[in-house]
Amino acid sequence: MKKILSVISTLLVFCTLVYSAFPVSALTITTQEAAAGVDSYTSLAPYTEFNNKLAEGAFYIPGLNSTASYDKNLKFYRSSETMIPQAMCTVGHYTLITAYDETEDAKSVIYVLDYNKRLVKTLILPDSYHVGGIAYDSLNDLILVTKASDKCVGVISIADFNKYMSFSSDFIKIEYTVSKSTSDVEIPNTSGVTYKNGKVYMSCFDTGNNSVAYCYTPYYNSVTKSYSLSFNYKFNLPNYTQGITITNYKGKTRLFVSVSYGRNESKNVYCSYLYSYVFDELTGTKTLDNVLACPPMLQQTFVSGGKLYCLFESASNTYKADNSNPVDMVLPIKLSKICDEKNGSSINIIATDVPGGKSVDIVTDILNASIYYSTGVPYIKNKKVTNGYSYKQSYLKTASSMVYAVAVAEGRIVAVDSMYIQVDRAKAVEGFKISAYSKKAVNLKWTQNEDASGYYIYRSTKKGSNYELIATLSSSKKSYKDTNVKSNKKYYYKIKAYSNGSLDSSYSDVVSVKTKKS
Repeated sequence: MKKILSVISTLLVFCTLVYSAFPVSALTITTQEAAAGVDSYTSLAPYTEFNNKLAEGAFYIPGLNSTASYDKNLKFYRSSETMIPQAMCTVGHYTLITAYDETEDAKSVIYVLDYNKRLVKTLILPDSYHVGGIAYDSLNDLILVTKASDKCVGVISIADFNKYMSFSSDFIKIEYTVSKSTSDVEIPNTSGVTYKNGKVYMSCFDTGNNSVAYCYTPYYNSVTKSYSLSFNYKFNLPNYTQGITITNYKGKTRLFVSVSYGRNESKNVYCSYLYSYVFDELTGTKTLDNVLACPPMLQQTFVSGGKLYCLFESASNTYKADNSNPVDMVLPIKLSKICDEKNGSSINIIATDVPGGKSVDIVTDILNASIYYSTGVPYIKNKKVTNGYSYKQSYLKTASSMVYAVAVAEGRIVAVDSMYIQVDRAKAVEGFKISAYSKKAVNLKWTQNEDASGYYIYRSTKKGSNYELIATLSSSKKSYKDTNVKSNKKYYYKIKAYSNGSLDSSYSDVVSVKTKKS
């Protein structure tokens, strides 16, 4: 709670902007203040791990109570109380935040905040449908705005942006420099966009399958004002991806993916996470570095000054009444906390080598927490394993996988940990053969496998079925004498190796012998 208080104490006092250059109602305003009826102290309190990673510099999301916009049906300027914030980026010392009107009667907007994170202008866009991501193409000096309903990206030149910012009015209706870009691969349901090192990355939102991101090389003709995107590659993202951010941290390229679906947590499906990956810009391959459970309805993020800023839509008037934990602030997380701390501070997965695979221990220090785990994605569906502090789960005969664990307290997922568990297969045994036999015994021999922890020997009286384990031997053994046999009877044998931390090896070839007569 002390951490929450220290962060919230830095929040800006509200700022109300009134547009007076046109003959419109004095109620045509954009506010930047606490959302009506929202108590961020209560909303943030349950999220232990998220709170532990917060940094100084939180600020109120503009427009949650009122946003100056233009009504496309009534043809005049008015205030909208149903704007939903979506995405952020920085342009120079400005911070830009997009929002769209839930009713789609009012035009979508871009809030412009100064270096103190104070609202200074509202840019009213030509579109009224769902406007999503925003990014700054620094090579071409262009602001990119994804327009999900139109499967494209709108473009605003910095020259035009500076012109809009020079106007004395507090809100202004603007146009895109390019109303629709051309691309050799169009994306349905475009949700997020980010720019890095001469490449534009756009992500799509998908609930049924993996979300997908596309990498493009942008080309801009300033004379004809044409903006085209040449496709390079695509890569999968978790389901329900809202946005992506790419940055450099400690010599590595990092990909941050914000994932969210649904207004509240539930015992069947929960989804509000922030993923951190180490990312290869040349190929789009990625390695999961960390995953953080967040308050509900996380939208998109941006990086500035060693912090990752997180935007939520839960405190919008459209959602807050049905949301158990609305957040009305942009909240910064320390990059070091999410990139360098591999384990959760409140729940941890511990993997131990055992014969045949791994033993997974899950431990939490959250009182009265229920622990859930899965091996696919952390959208927990009836995977409850315990009510308490620790849980041990054998992880045998399963291929390598990500393992996720979450702690649920008071109906909320408040902490998560992830671990990639490598489960290789032991090397198969070579040289397995029958070295001698009599009417009372069969001698078996093989080449010692130095990587094995031991061996399992199986026997049957039928070549293709009914094999029984007859011996478990240590790794130092390279022969075995089977004395539990009958005379003048045919036996079939096979062997496999086991190794701590690995799956058992494949079986050797079957060898057979008929014991001697009495």
